[in-house]
Amino acid sequence: MAPKSKTIGKTNAQSEPPRLDSLDSLIAAHDGLRRFVEQMTSSQTEWDAERLWLRAMIDQVPDYLFAKDTECRFIIANKAVAADLGHGDPSVILGKTDLDLHPLDLAREFYAADRRVMSSGKPQLDHEEYVRLPDGTKRWLSTSKLPLRTADGTIIGLVGIGRDITERKQVEDRIHHLAYHDALTGLPNRMQFELRLQSALAVAQPGRETMLILVDLDRFKHVNDTLGHAAGDELIRQVAGRLSALVGNRGMVARLGGDEFGVLLTHVGDPEVAEGLSSTILSELARPFDLFGDPAFIGASLGISQGDGNADADRLLREADTALYDAKSHGRGRWQVFAPAMASILAERREVEHHLRDALTEGNQLELAYQPVYGADLRIVGAEALVRWNHPTRGRLPPDLFIGVAEERGLIDRLGEWVFEEACRTIKTLNCPWIAVNVSAVQLRRHRFCDWALDTLNRMELDPRRLQIEITESVLLDASEGTLQALQRLRKAGVRIALDDFGTGYSSLSYLRHYNVDKLKVDRSFVAQLGASAESGAIVRAIIELALALKIDVTAEGVETEAQRDFLVGCGCTELQGFLLSRPVPIADLKALCDKAA
Repeated sequence: MAPKSKTIGKTNAQSEPPRLDSLDSLIAAHDGLRRFVEQMTSSQTEWDAERLWLRAMIDQVPDYLFAKDTECRFIIANKAVAADLGHGDPSVILGKTDLDLHPLDLAREFYAADRRVMSSGKPQLDHEEYVRLPDGTKRWLSTSKLPLRTADGTIIGLVGIGRDITERKQVEDRIHHLAYHDALTGLPNRMQFELRLQSALAVAQPGRETMLILVDLDRFKHVNDTLGHAAGDELIRQVAGRLSALVGNRGMVARLGGDEFGVLLTHVGDPEVAEGLSSTILSELARPFDLFGDPAFIGASLGISQGDGNADADRLLREADTALYDAKSHGRGRWQVFAPAMASILAERREVEHHLRDALTEGNQLELAYQPVYGADLRIVGAEALVRWNHPTRGRLPPDLFIGVAEERGLIDRLGEWVFEEACRTIKTLNCPWIAVNVSAVQLRRHRFCDWALDTLNRMELDPRRLQIEITESVLLDASEGTLQALQRLRKAGVRIALDDFGTGYSSLSYLRHYNVDKLKVDRSFVAQLGASAESGAIVRAIIELALALKIDVTAEGVETEAQRDFLVGCGCTELQGFLLSRPVPIADLKALCDKAA
């Protein structure tokens, strides 16, 4: 039994349990492995969480965020990029290039920009570009692209961000449009018109003219004053529409300001093209306009200039303006081509304007002459005040020249006030029953003319019945409500209103009844033909009979022969004026005539 025990004992000695330190190591290793597994599991979870957070963050950004590899393929893109390309999931566009996602022209531009960034290593910052959305609209972006590098500096792609600037671009486009277009009509404005004119002249070819037509509306102010500014605006819009339809793609129509338009024709081989178009424009603008149910009749005056590549834009504009002025000064409703002789006329009028300003300031060059008016019994019943200008170097200038300049250049108010006050001073020194003063439409349109005139009469302690205001038919035809009220106030105060040059205008019986003038003046052109033209005699007789029927006085101007005087008196004309009876005289001579008649 003993040996068996030893064997058993020996075996037991060889298979004894491990030592305590080895078990601890195993346990420690097991625990380490468990902790490693737990750590790895935790790290993966954290990494996944970080990726989810990163994706959520970049998808929440409204700007474009993307990255591309060296082959310009998308490797990162947020939802903003995908959505504008028509995709809800950004992963759909990963691995694709712009050639797969955009129209060819845009894709080539994007690809070229990407290659420049990656090949040069230089960023592209705040570059303005657009993408076309699936519905065809444009979205403008301010895009920055930067090269994407590894730690050692190797470029492995690029990263980009694009900010939506569509609204800003729309505002900029609107501002640009307003800078070069008329807000009321949508037509190009003067600035764009002049730029286009300069460009046209710069590329003009020999034998192909650039032609300029300036269009100025007649009687626009009358529409504005009688029907209101809304009607005036509507009229301008309708004129713009008619001009655009007439010109079409042959040229450019612009609104240059107020009631003035411009037409630019380029590469014109035949100068008569502009003349033919101008005639058509006149006919088209003569047709009535429907302004909120009210018909309006206007007209236009046109000035034409032309030039080749050697012409200057400013010169062409000046020449067209000069031709326009010539057309208006010869009766309106017509067109005129610029001729070199017109330039000297314009220069003369500018010189007259300059010297007239000096004359009004100094006050010693202007004076009044007075042409007596006689009754049928050949006794003086009044006189008409006529302004005279004794120019220091050119002598006495014809009134038609400087009065027209005064009206055009805004000097008629000052000239008219001087004449008015000087005539009032004369009335106080004479036995003459009344003195007539011519008042222009420009003066009457002035807001406070009536108040100023009545204040002047009151300040000078002058009886208003000794003053007569002479106006032309055009004043009544183009008069605003304010002008008509001013005339009514003056007449109610005692100032008499005479209608000058009657018979040469519209001579409408309706406005004679409506406006209650005190006197008609038969124009000298009819009086001059008495005895030579049966038609003129019939017209004069009809005017006198009309005046008598309306119980108003009638004066015949330009009486130069006894036969004319006898005819007029025989028809019942109450007053006569003309060289047969007296030429215009200085105040001293008029005083002598009045004293003698008394």
